Amino acid sequence: MIYTDTQLNGLHTAHVNVYQSFIIAATKMHHYIMSWGLDIVKHQKFLNNVIRHVIRYTYTAIRHQSCNKVARDSGGVCDLQTCSVSWLGMHAFYTVFSKKPNVYDGSTLLTSLQFQLSLHRNKVLKRRFKKVVKEGLKGVPALDF
Repeated sequence: MIYTDTQLNGLHTAHVNVYQSFIIAATKMHHYIMSWGLDIVKHQKFLNNVIRHVIRYTYTAIRHQSCNKVARDSGGVCDLQTCSVSWLGMHAFYTVFSKKPNVYDGSTLLTSLQFQLSLHRNKVLKRRFKKVVKEGLKGVPALDF
């Protein structure tokens, strides 16, 4: 709750914290895929579902933590919206996976994420989170994996 408490950190910092968490999750997922030797083209539907579930679970966990008794008693507030967390998650996975085009180009994984990000409803979020993404990526310099 500390990382996503918008009263403690402010909304911008909470968004940066969520984005960096997704960057780390995407990086770990890439390493798992590589260590398992998973055929990305053959399992692209499965991987798309995993990404969607990770994003949904993250939002649900954030909301659950912000509503528990400890958070309420200590005055914790979390004003993160579903669409914001979803966009930040999709962007983080796209950013990490696009760093390895030789691995993901043969599948629809990147194009699916890119399509979701390009939807009209997400264009506003792209502009809104431009600074969040820039700041979030500066805080995770190990993307050259």
